[in-house]
Amino acid sequence: MHKNINTIVECYSCGLFIKKELKTNLVQRCPRCNTKLSGSKKHSKDSLYFAISSLLLFGVLNIYPIMSLNINDTELRASLIGTVSILLEQNFFFVAVIVFFTIIVAPILNSLVIILSFIQSKTKIKFFTKTLLHDSFHFFQHWGFIEVFVVSIIVTYIKLIGLVNSTKFDIGFYVMLAYVFCFYMSNKRFEGKSVFGE
Repeated sequence: MHKNINTIVECYSCGLFIKKELKTNLVQRCPRCNTKLSGSKKHSKDSLYFAISSLLLFGVLNIYPIMSLNINDTELRASLIGTVSILLEQNFFFVAVIVFFTIIVAPILNSLVIILSFIQSKTKIKFFTKTLLHDSFHFFQHWGFIEVFVVSIIVTYIKLIGLVNSTKFDIGFYVMLAYVFCFYMSNKRFEGKSVFGE
């Protein structure tokens, strides 16, 4: 006898299995411990738009410098790719590889996985298996540290005030803030359950 178990959910707190009402918009709670049950979200196209926007902004980000320093009438400009090349020049090879992977490779591949997931879910084109996309999405999501890089730039800026003649954020920094916002929202709005069936 076949039974539909798609409407059965487990309470995160106490482990009770509950039949979830799909036709209601009200918040449902566990009858045993009164914990709010996780709702089923629909796959939002906003995630696709934010992922495409983040890739476009990433391209623009590499054109403009992030920060400019003026030391003894010598102007220094720092960019995203320039950061990695400076680390390589200083023989910090291992640190350069980690920075390159966490602030460039992982965020780009994370956005590409979201875009490919949308293409595969809406068309008959299958580039990769759902398992590979699922694992790749979660792997790159946890290894993207672009927001940590932004915080480190702000801290560096604060520490350099007064030590050099002139320090300023260039247009690349503001593009980076927009990029981080789009990258965060693409992951926030992405609903893996409706795509991967997890």
